[in-house]
Amino acid sequence: MAFSSAKSARRDRRAPRLKFRDERIFYYVALGPTAVVIAFVIALPIIYTFGLGFFVQNTLIRTWRFVGLSNYIDLLTDADFWFAFWNGIVFTVGSTAVATVFGLAIAILLDCNFRGRGPLRALVIFPYIVPSIVVAFIWKFIFSGRGILNDFLGFIGAQAVSVPWLGDQRFAMMAVVLISAWTWFPFAAITLLAAIQNVPDSIYEAAALDGAGPAKRFIHLTLPLLAPALMVVVLIRAIWAFRNYDMIWLLTEGGPIGATEVLPIMAYKEAFGLFRMGHASAVSVSLMVFVTLLAAVHFRVGARLRKAYDTS
Repeated sequence: MAFSSAKSARRDRRAPRLKFRDERIFYYVALGPTAVVIAFVIALPIIYTFGLGFFVQNTLIRTWRFVGLSNYIDLLTDADFWFAFWNGIVFTVGSTAVATVFGLAIAILLDCNFRGRGPLRALVIFPYIVPSIVVAFIWKFIFSGRGILNDFLGFIGAQAVSVPWLGDQRFAMMAVVLISAWTWFPFAAITLLAAIQNVPDSIYEAAALDGAGPAKRFIHLTLPLLAPALMVVVLIRAIWAFRNYDMIWLLTEGGPIGATEVLPIMAYKEAFGLFRMGHASAVSVSLMVFVTLLAAVHFRVGARLRKAYDTS
C-alpha cells in the first residue's frame, strides 16, 4: 500500500509538467499559421519599405541606386512634405474634435429616457457602417456647386451662392473634416454612451441634493468620470485620422492645389504617379513613425488613467 501510494504521488507531481508540455504544443500549433501569415503579410512589407527608403528606385526604368539617408534628408527640406504633414495635423485635430464633441452630445441625448430612444440608437450607427464610396458620392453631391447645401443657403435667405465646397481651396479642408467627423461620430457616441451608463445614478442624485445644477453636474461629474473613455476615443480617432487615405482620396484626391493632400496621399502620388518608390517609402516610414508615437501615447496615457482610477 505504501509503495502504491508513493507511486501515485509521483504521478501527481508529473501531471502538471506533462500538461504544460501539451499546452505549449497546442499554442505552437494554433498560433504557428497565424504567425506565418503575419510575417508574410505585415512584417515583410514593412521591412521592404524600410529598406527601399535607402534607395532611388524608378519602377519605369527598373533602376536601383543606394543613396543612404538622402531620401529622408530630402524630406526635411521638402516644403510639400511639411505642407502635407501640416494638412494631416489639421485634418486629425479638426475631425477628432468635431466627432468627439458631437458624439458626446449624442451620447448624453441617448442616455435620456424618451419615446423612440431605441430606434434612434440603432439609427445613430448608420454613418459608421455605410461604405466609404457611398459616403463620398452622397457628400460630393451635397457639397457640389448646385448641391443641396447651396440650395438650402439660398432658401433661408442667404445670398445666392454656387460654391463648389470640395473644389474651393478655402473650404475644401473644412468640408473634408466635417464629412470625416460625420462618419466617425457614431463610434464616439456608442463608446461614451456605454461609459455614461456605467456611472451610478446615486452619484448624480447626491450631487442634485447638494444643489448642483445640470451644468455643474456635467462639468464636475460627467466629464471627469468619462475621462478614460474620452481619452480612448480621442487617441484612437487621432491614429486613424492621421493615416486616413480612402475618404480624402474619394472626395478630393488631395486637391484642389494640394489643399487636402496628407502624407498617405503624398506617398501614393510619389509611388504611382511619379514612380519614385524610394521617396514614397521614406514618406511612408515617416508616417509610420508618427503613428507609432501616437499609439505609444495611447497606451501610456491609458495605463496611467487606469492606474489612477484603480487607486481612487
